[in-house]
Amino acid sequence: SLHGQTKDALAKTQGGSWRYDIIEPGFKCNLTDIQAAIGLVEFDRYEESLTKRKTICNRYHEEFQSESWYSAPLLKDDHRETSYHLFQLRVNGIDEATRDKVMSELREVGVSTNVHFQPIPMLSYYKNMGYNMEDYPNAFAMYQNEISLPVYYDISDEQQDHVITSVKRIVRQCL
Repeated sequence: SLHGQTKDALAKTQGGSWRYDIIEPGFKCNLTDIQAAIGLVEFDRYEESLTKRKTICNRYHEEFQSESWYSAPLLKDDHRETSYHLFQLRVNGIDEATRDKVMSELREVGVSTNVHFQPIPMLSYYKNMGYNMEDYPNAFAMYQNEISLPVYYDISDEQQDHVITSVKRIVRQCL
């Protein structure tokens, strides 16, 4: 932050303390007062929100782990733990077209899904810079079978039941 400066603007106004140094490249990313106020409220709710999202993700994992096509996302290891803001379901043995068909059929039954994230070489800006998807087979392999399931604070047990039963049924039909 602060463009890599050692002092912020207020510190530089304090009696002859205008000198500063740039110790690393940086960005100046300020929040408005309203954004900061909202952020403070969100900090207060973070633990409760994290607990709820963790419960949702753990339920997805428990419900899908017996499926032969299921590949569990890494949620926690010895050194880190996810914020549980995404549940990236991976369906073994499907390609991009089949994944898109599964997502389309889920949308038809009212289940909104997404893909996080498209590999950079698939995006126009990077293609135009000369990046080729063929040079990144692991990134493509991770992308083509991934479906992000709904993980939001207010999802009800009934809605999650609908997601789980719909995913199981539609994936089985598409395999």
